[in-house]
Amino acid sequence: MNEIDWIARDEKLQHLMRSVQAGRIVHALLFTGGRGTGKRTAAGWFARAMLCTGAEKPCGACPACKKALAGLHPDMRVLRPEKNAIRVDEIRDLIDYLSLKPYEGGRHIAIIEQADRMNDSAQNALLKSLEEPSDSAMFILLAESPGALLDTIVSRCRVVRFHELAPEDCARTLEQRGISPEHARTLAGVARGSVGRALEMAADEGFLALRGRVIDSLEALGRSTAADAAAMVAPEKGSERNALDLMELWARDLMAVQNGAEPFERDQLARLSRSKLDGQRLLRAVMRARRELESNVSWDNVLSAMYFSI
Repeated sequence: MNEIDWIARDEKLQHLMRSVQAGRIVHALLFTGGRGTGKRTAAGWFARAMLCTGAEKPCGACPACKKALAGLHPDMRVLRPEKNAIRVDEIRDLIDYLSLKPYEGGRHIAIIEQADRMNDSAQNALLKSLEEPSDSAMFILLAESPGALLDTIVSRCRVVRFHELAPEDCARTLEQRGISPEHARTLAGVARGSVGRALEMAADEGFLALRGRVIDSLEALGRSTAADAAAMVAPEKGSERNALDLMELWARDLMAVQNGAEPFERDQLARLSRSKLDGQRLLRAVMRARRELESNVSWDNVLSAMYFSI
């Protein structure tokens, strides 16, 4: 599914697309949703559409589109957190930039990534601009946790909620990026439909090796002690969450096979069919392990308790 197809399938985005293509200005957009759900992609699309000089916006071929895609358009500014926060001085600099006359297009576009990382002073500084919007400036705020934003900021934005794709759609999107169908299905399942997260995993050379170790470790429970099986993935410091995500996908596929349904990882059907593990018990153990890990229980202790429980 390409960018245009994806945007056209979302009713809210389609409505915004028509507004942009008709030249109607939306002064402030707030895109919310989990990491890797397409907020940044959509923000770039709308920014290019607002700056595009072609007939079909964004055309992708005009000088404005090419500059925006390269991050070189003088009327487009992207603000990202530095050291995990966006501070008031950065917002003031952005507002000063927006007060200037646009260089090429009819308006400025300001994209604030991780806008929920703005501190209180930065949010209050931005609020003044949102309360008195300029005809030549458009804000696009991206936030995973919109609750961290001032209610007054949220109320002055048109809010669009982004969701993960269905795993099948995510897998097709990954295949269009050149990823093999088998690998794409695994990545889509582990990433729970988040294309961005799946692409991060695809770029990680150790991901497939981790997947193999996780499955080998789980299936070793039928042949060795819980401690020996857990030891196979105990060294995965820094990849604990990915390991649990892989275990969850394996558990759900086990449940599917054990209930006569087709697993998501079809290439693993033979191995899943031979497994002696109980998929439902494994899934419960994974969920419990995830809660313990988030409560700062050590990875070794989480693994030990999990493997002994199954």
